[in-house]
Amino acid sequence: MPVLYAAYGSNLDHARMRDRCKGAEPAGTALLPGWRLVLRRYADIEPDRASLLPIGLWRIRPAHLRSLDKFEGTALGIYERLKVVLPQGTTAGGEAWIYAGRRLRAGPPEGWYVAHLRLGYREFGLESGSLDAALSASGFAG
Repeated sequence: MPVLYAAYGSNLDHARMRDRCKGAEPAGTALLPGWRLVLRRYADIEPDRASLLPIGLWRIRPAHLRSLDKFEGTALGIYERLKVVLPQGTTAGGEAWIYAGRRLRAGPPEGWYVAHLRLGYREFGLESGSLDAALSASGFAG
């Protein structure tokens, strides 16, 4: 049975995500209320009642979650997998899994990583305002 995964970072990049989760398919986009994008070397999210987080939704299989857990370092406490309720009107509807960081990693992201973020935003057709704001706040100078 497929599940939804909400990507906000480098897993927006279609080729990168499909390498990690063979058979994953894009399932739409949404603006997730109550979260904002932050960049501390890598993409992360923080609760913020006044913000909307642009996300790309992937339809994945439950086995993909194990792969993503490993990649995101859940066993090491780097990211935690959470279930979020998608806003009404989202084409995919319902709930989705998302990862939130649990370890702060200092420093701005590197250029190669930002390229994955920008590509993923374009591929999903997401507005880049929150990405640009997060990059600026991170100290990224690229």
